[in-house]
Amino acid sequence: MSLINEADIHYRCERLVYRFLRLLEADQAATADLFTEDGRAFTLAGREAIREHFARIASVDHNVNVTLSHNFLIDLEDEDHATATNYVTHYVADPERDLMDPMGHPVRGEVHLPRSITRWTWSFRRVEDEWLISTMAYPEPVLLRKDVIDELGAT
Repeated sequence: MSLINEADIHYRCERLVYRFLRLLEADQAATADLFTEDGRAFTLAGREAIREHFARIASVDHNVNVTLSHNFLIDLEDEDHATATNYVTHYVADPERDLMDPMGHPVRGEVHLPRSITRWTWSFRRVEDEWLISTMAYPEPVLLRKDVIDELGAT
């Protein structure tokens, strides 16, 4: 595998994850379009099951969600397969109404601390020269705020 091809694969896989995270903030159901037809997310199998799952979340989640991705590590298996891990810092805030910043732009929410830091694991596959997500494991918690842990323990 040439160095140029390897760099291109790294770039495409990294961009897929960034697009996925961006869609989580705006159009969660559209994340399914980034998966292979037989893709897996958590215990969900297939693009349509993934779409339905994220559409249900979007229908009840009216918070402001912001995710920051860091510590990206991509490993190439061959010219058609790759795996990756990254950490995601997730901020959640209730939407604010009629709040403006000093420049007069609307402020969507107020966040003091991240809700969580998680490690995400991905597999990618090239399908007809397009890189897609083939598997996304359930994010592994690395750090959760105490109030989040308490809330999880109460359910």
